[in-house]
Amino acid sequence: MATKPQIVLIPGAWHTPAAFSTIIAKLEEAGYTVHTRQLPSVGNPKPPTDLSEDIVAVQDLVTEAIGDGNDVVVVPHSWAGIVAGSGLVGYGKKQREENGEKGGIVKGAYMCAFIVPEGVSLMDAIQHQIPEWWTIEVCGPHSVANDPNIFYNDLSPSEQQKYFALIKSHAIATKYSKSTAASWKDIPTTYLLCEDDNAIPAFAQDLMTGGVKAMGGEIEVERIKSSHSPYLSQPDVVVGWIRRAAGEEI
Repeated sequence: MATKPQIVLIPGAWHTPAAFSTIIAKLEEAGYTVHTRQLPSVGNPKPPTDLSEDIVAVQDLVTEAIGDGNDVVVVPHSWAGIVAGSGLVGYGKKQREENGEKGGIVKGAYMCAFIVPEGVSLMDAIQHQIPEWWTIEVCGPHSVANDPNIFYNDLSPSEQQKYFALIKSHAIATKYSKSTAASWKDIPTTYLLCEDDNAIPAFAQDLMTGGVKAMGGEIEVERIKSSHSPYLSQPDVVVGWIRRAAGEEI
């Protein structure tokens, strides 16, 4: 029996792996090994000034997942798509095999995530318009989110408050830092487009996935009626999508 791909989950801005606890349990129950971690930009009293620390953290996770030659599916959420796009050039299975190396990323599974060309920052992607639901420290290095309905609009008020209490500060400088690469040009991608997303509106997700196609990237788009946090409101749907990305027919 073939070994199942390893799964790498990358939390988005302000969030930690705690947000993924439900889908992690379901993936492990289905026989997958899951790797995740809190990125250096999140909850850090000495936050990074560019993307480099986050890129290294993601590269370390993927290297751990590949191990002695495993296939890997990388699942970035939201802002983490910029980190994954920047940091994973050369980690694709096809590219590694060409270098005589075993294993590698077989699929990038972007979950309502930023997927942008090289040289584009998050602030570029949102036309440098700081949303009302961001609070920026005056002359400080952090940003915080101030409205749980942006992330969790399809959860009950009590559930919104439960998960909003888990988020942390985020390094504002990383949102101005430009992507350094576009690994999705070489690694096949599936994209979970969330139609009721208040953080990254569906039209923006459409524009980004259309841009990938226009630049010759291999991408499939699956649409669901969900908020920005489908791993909380529709965990079974998200797990099924990840398992299909890993090659299962379900």
